Amino acid sequence: MLELFFCNVGDGDAILLRERRADRPDFTVLIDAGRPYVEPKNGTLRKEAIYYLKARGITRIDRMMLTHPHIDHIGGAVRILTTIPTARLTLPFVPPEDAAWIAPSFQSTSKPQNGLKHLLNMMAEIAGTARRMGTEVDAAIGGTEALTENLSMTTYLPKAEVRMRQRTVVNRLYAGEEVNDALVFLVSKERNQASLMHGFRYAGRTALLCGDRYGFDWEEEPIPPCDLIKLPHHGDIKSMTRALTERLHPSVTVISCQTDPKRGKERPDPEMLRMVQGIVPTVLCTENRELPTLRGATHNGVCCTIADDGTLAWKFE
Repeated sequence: MLELFFCNVGDGDAILLRERRADRPDFTVLIDAGRPYVEPKNGTLRKEAIYYLKARGITRIDRMMLTHPHIDHIGGAVRILTTIPTARLTLPFVPPEDAAWIAPSFQSTSKPQNGLKHLLNMMAEIAGTARRMGTEVDAAIGGTEALTENLSMTTYLPKAEVRMRQRTVVNRLYAGEEVNDALVFLVSKERNQASLMHGFRYAGRTALLCGDRYGFDWEEEPIPPCDLIKLPHHGDIKSMTRALTERLHPSVTVISCQTDPKRGKERPDPEMLRMVQGIVPTVLCTENRELPTLRGATHNGVCCTIADDGTLAWKFE
């Protein structure tokens, strides 16, 4: 059986996959690590990813994949790496061991440029922590690989031009070189489009986990239909297109979101939610906010399972 647990980390992503096997140890995969701190609040069960991993008895992670450098996807990684032995960490790019500390601008008040530099320092800390803990660190490669006898993973890379810009800026910043401010701004704003995406195949079923890559950005790519999809970017208005949703034709959609989004970041977007609900039979949120087509509720997360006979089931926990 394959279990996919979408942790309620609030406005962020942390997805635990566990292949349960009676004759040998479970095989565990973690896609993203949520935020470094999730503030306790009355009326919500959301918490940091590490608590879910410990509560579910995870004592080893075989693969950890971080999709892109945003705080709500990588912020909890250091704590997890120092708490739970992790065999292998795969990143969109690997900071060099001698990466220079990247200083923010002391003149500009622009968030994108300084935000990118802050997250690149965090990526270097994550990679350094992993190495110290004996974790293998590598960069993502597109294509399909067998994780176990029954479980395979396909990694979908972002567009080549986006990867090239990111690689150029990241390498120069880690080398301590000056980089044109406009280029840093562009790469910072492209971080969602630069997300890794992963498709997991088990017992004839496919689960597609999209990071934060906006639907319009990969609508024309030959990604096959799936049975379950984790909607990109918390279900905001740019997360999917109607044509893409109809082509993928999943039976279950999961949205990572919270009951009280920040003003201007009301995710899932009501219009997007209605569109997806009109196509997908089952739409689930890690934490429901009250909307015309969605009843407010809080959970620890959404647990989906794929049985060895291909039966797909889900429940709130």
